[in-house]
Amino acid sequence: MSRAATPDELQLASRLLPGLDTAGARVEEGGQFHRVLVLAPHAAIRMARTAQVSADMPRNVALHQAVADLLPIDTPRPLGPITEAGGLGNVAMSFIPGSAHPPHSGDPLILRRIVRELAAVDIGTLEPLLAAPFAFRGEWTEERIAATHDALPGQLRGPARTLWDQLPMLAGAPRSLVHGDLAGHNMHWVDGQLAGILDWDLAAAWDPALNTAYLALWHGQEMIEQIAPDTDQAHRARIWLGLMSLERFSDTISRTDSPNLGKLLRKIGPRILRAAADCSASASSRKLH
Repeated sequence: MSRAATPDELQLASRLLPGLDTAGARVEEGGQFHRVLVLAPHAAIRMARTAQVSADMPRNVALHQAVADLLPIDTPRPLGPITEAGGLGNVAMSFIPGSAHPPHSGDPLILRRIVRELAAVDIGTLEPLLAAPFAFRGEWTEERIAATHDALPGQLRGPARTLWDQLPMLAGAPRSLVHGDLAGHNMHWVDGQLAGILDWDLAAAWDPALNTAYLALWHGQEMIEQIAPDTDQAHRARIWLGLMSLERFSDTISRTDSPNLGKLLRKIGPRILRAAADCSASASSRKLH
């Protein structure tokens, strides 16, 4: 959701970026952690929504700067210090042009290159700034697994259990830079070319197959083998897609606004079944060899 900037927001822009022309300034409301005051083509001001997000802003700003220094892909850099307004933090970041790629399509060669470039980043210097794995939705505790299992329809309980059984294997996968919410509106494209990647708040040292999974979820799951650098990562990406579906279901059953579970299950059920079938096929192949 986009709206015109308020007078207070324009005043904030003038404080952070004196002399900048604010004509046409708009605010993007879609982010969970920040509102973003867009001052195209010069800057984007991240405005924390909560005290917790505000307290975490110094880490996020340092992380964005560090990623921008290490990654051969354009990413937002801080343009100045964090400034408080209304008790919450705000920071001006460099502007990345473009818009989200149309879903269910994309050039797998470009997407594979992105996965490889993320995997090539030395995470040693980044680790103190990175979020923990599962920072967004939380880890799969036994209690959460049990509640999700019991809420699933019968035909999905066995496949779901198959996927949860893969968690120890996934925990032992090699670690590299994982964006945490790759694709969609966090990737800006111009004329079919990647202009930059935004919103690194959830970046973690984690299984690189997650980057393939995120990209495939947006651009097309039939491209997983073309996006993933190797067959092992393609296999893990399919498992992660199934687990992401279970995470979404787990979040949904905790809501109090009567969500349409039937509609959700029609969407995520095939992903869960396909991921579980891939696990079974992989296990059979290992036995044969």
